[in-house]
Amino acid sequence: MIEFRGNYFDGQTSRSYTVTVKLAGQSLSIRGEGLKDIVVPLVDCEITPALGQTTRSILLPGGARCDTDEFKSVAVLERLLGLNPGMRIVNLLESHWQLVAVCFVGLILCTWLFISHGIPVIAKKAAAAIPPKVTEKISLHTLEFLDKNYLAPTKLSENRARELEETFQMLVAGKGKEFDFRLEFREGKIIGANAFALPSGLILMTDELVDMSESDAELIGILYHEITHVEKRHGMRSVFQNAGVFLLVSALAGDIASITSVASTLPTVLAQTGYSRNFEREADEAAGLYMMDKGWGTKPLQDILLRLTKRGANITGMSLISTHPETDERVHNLKLLED
Repeated sequence: MIEFRGNYFDGQTSRSYTVTVKLAGQSLSIRGEGLKDIVVPLVDCEITPALGQTTRSILLPGGARCDTDEFKSVAVLERLLGLNPGMRIVNLLESHWQLVAVCFVGLILCTWLFISHGIPVIAKKAAAAIPPKVTEKISLHTLEFLDKNYLAPTKLSENRARELEETFQMLVAGKGKEFDFRLEFREGKIIGANAFALPSGLILMTDELVDMSESDAELIGILYHEITHVEKRHGMRSVFQNAGVFLLVSALAGDIASITSVASTLPTVLAQTGYSRNFEREADEAAGLYMMDKGWGTKPLQDILLRLTKRGANITGMSLISTHPETDERVHNLKLLED
């Protein structure tokens, strides 16, 4: 039986009555000195949510209420009525600091897992949902941005450009029509020797990179590396992982209009967002395996990576080379492919 003491207010005056409250079947019985016995059906009662050690109130019809500090009795009554299930959990947490600490640690862990594992998975699906027309528009704006701020028209000879174009076409033969693979050359100016892969399939290679190479095998390794970035959609995945939840939700929901509307603002993000180590490792592995299949081994790619680092080739964002320690790691991984 549930029985507890409390203070009754009739809702008409400020007078308080000391009462005894009992659960009788499906009704509450309220009795007190100077007060006519009151019986209220349970379905007509409400109980205010628990808040620490604050007095609990049972709200009755007509504005009347009954206040009590006998929390355990009210909690039992609350469970019987199926009231405030969510707030009961909140009150439990507020009443036990150990649970709060555990929940805080759990929140940090869940946040870390979402950032490190959840967002990359979502970004991969979002990148795959972007139609070619949108990636073409993004790539066009990015190319304009790079040409305006970093690059200049190529000074490569027509014969050399044609040779590399023919080699590039051999590399992308059989890749299907999902991407519009193209190779273009630019003078690198302030960024020097470098190569870039834009989401639509456009590969940019600087004159300086061509000039510093010591064999076509080295350039083939770089080209295959960049082709893999396109095939795996690393560029757009990097953008989605760094540009925020809005773009992710828009892409997954099929809201292409929203993606298109911000397409002109993405080039800066794309140009300043570097590939993750996992993306670089994936592209290096694909290039290394291709070169091994040709019987060259991975040494040509290792050599040009080290040479680029030694000469200080570097640009924040979509550069082939990032930092010297990362290059050492990439060269080490390429060597492991041949073990």
